[in-house]
Amino acid sequence: MGIIHSLSADLINQIAAGEVIESTHSILKELIENSIDAGATKIEIATDSAGFGRILVSDNGHGIQKEDLPLAIKRYATSKIQNFHDLEHLFTFGFRGEALASIASVSRMVLESGTEGNRTAYRVTVEEGKVVKEEEIPFFLGTKIEIKDLFYNTPVRRKFLKTETGEEKKNRARVQTMAVSEPKIGFRYLQNGKEVLNVVPEDGLERVLSVYGENLRDHLLPIQTSRNGMTLRGWISHPDFYKSSRAGQFFFVNNRSVELKFSAQILKRCYGELLPSGAFPYAYLFFDLPREFVDVNVHPQKKEVRFLSEETITGILFQGITEVLRTSTPVEFLEMRRRLSMPIPYENRGGESYAGGSGFGGPGFGFGQGMFGNLQTDGDTLIGPSSIEGRQGFSLEGIGAGTNLHLLGENLTKHNLFVPKKHYGVLFETFILAEAEDGLYIIDQHTAHERIRYEEVLRDLKSKAYKSQSLLTPIRLELTKEEAEEMLEERTRFLELGITLEPFSGGTILIREVPSYIDPGKETETILDLWERFKQKDPEDKELYDEMAKCVACRSAIKKGDQVSDPIIGELLQRLSYCENPSLCPHGRPTLIKLTRKDLETMFHRI
Repeated sequence: MGIIHSLSADLINQIAAGEVIESTHSILKELIENSIDAGATKIEIATDSAGFGRILVSDNGHGIQKEDLPLAIKRYATSKIQNFHDLEHLFTFGFRGEALASIASVSRMVLESGTEGNRTAYRVTVEEGKVVKEEEIPFFLGTKIEIKDLFYNTPVRRKFLKTETGEEKKNRARVQTMAVSEPKIGFRYLQNGKEVLNVVPEDGLERVLSVYGENLRDHLLPIQTSRNGMTLRGWISHPDFYKSSRAGQFFFVNNRSVELKFSAQILKRCYGELLPSGAFPYAYLFFDLPREFVDVNVHPQKKEVRFLSEETITGILFQGITEVLRTSTPVEFLEMRRRLSMPIPYENRGGESYAGGSGFGGPGFGFGQGMFGNLQTDGDTLIGPSSIEGRQGFSLEGIGAGTNLHLLGENLTKHNLFVPKKHYGVLFETFILAEAEDGLYIIDQHTAHERIRYEEVLRDLKSKAYKSQSLLTPIRLELTKEEAEEMLEERTRFLELGITLEPFSGGTILIREVPSYIDPGKETETILDLWERFKQKDPEDKELYDEMAKCVACRSAIKKGDQVSDPIIGELLQRLSYCENPSLCPHGRPTLIKLTRKDLETMFHRI
């Protein structure tokens, strides 16, 4: 007797369920896509116990005819394709004919629907993939699908899923993403009876802000570009507004949320050194492509798509992003340049006042009052030439250590690794050329300032040397309700860092107090960045100060292209020489490279 046999229909459906249903958020995706395809203008979703207890999706679409209801839960039954040509020219989301059948095979399902021209609606009850009851119900227009006891007959699947809290976060993220993809549709979502999302039809940008928070409004740049019948539209963030993960990057192909691995790489490449290490821009990007150009039938859950020409897609993406950054960067992003050109009085050690500036744009930049010691600035602004052409060198011998350096200790000594003597300006708007007794140094102005700021803030935190400042006008953080709740759960941790948060209403949080080491105007970005780091890992107390110091250092350090004057460069080099580890930034990138006298003589065959 042979050992190969045909599987039962029930087992086939349960196997298919393993491919189609990753978790409860996969079910939400399938059901919501069906509602979108049905022409719904309003979709309501409810889940209990992360969806394992109950999932309900209802819409006001065109509904399902009575005779089609039993067919809807059969495998490979669909109204969306008739032949292979239809498969290549899809205008809908769902089409495989597996989703409802697979879901029904591992749950208890009730499907209700009403269509125009009828006096009643109809309900079918399904258990283990079979219709066990059909009945008439009072009329309504649209469709309701209720799913209970998910995986009750396949408990092994349930064991491999995350906790209910983790699954609820995934469900919320899924609904939010789909709401952004369809701004003309209203969405309402209840988790365990609590409303976590309620948005009305609106335009694309307003939908992004409604879902992900008003804090994005002043930090997004619009993109709109076309090529060969294809369009890229959406928004990316200013380089000074970013996350420490890719969680803020979303890509849509013909309004379908997809994973485009190359897109994250292209984003990073386009921004280049406008972003610090470990920073990721926000992106909400939509590709509108001819239907025949994209194959969406390459993944059971339709997470990924295949393009007729991936090079064309990457080309339009690169073009759209670089055009926006090229036109915006010189004015919008070099905020430090504006700060450096604003003269702010400071006092030298003799108590005399000058108009050169109080350091890098005011408190928090690591160069405080009196930073030049006895150096006379004669009213020069802090912004100055950065070319090395014709330079004789700027001596550092007359520059004091800066009064803030007393925080390093009473017996202050320079680090043996790097003792600068003279600098010759800046090369390529990034690299400082400096001379020391032991050779030539090339210093990255950004990573060097990061190291200085990191050690300064970390020192302040550990010694409690900073002061928290009450704000006359509290700063509003506009988040979603669930995000606000999660953030407020970390209030004690924020308070430990000198940040006082207070609930206001809905998803709004008020920042009442901020520590002196956070730069004015950078409070929102710094606190959101820190919270993002909290979400990625749960730092212990000993790591808390380190995370905050890294966060502030990233936000406040000068950037590539920021033009600074000779005195400021000199002060930066002097302060770097007093750092505990002047050779690396907080993230492990080098701050300087040294060419010894011997290296130079060897390269020129002098020895």
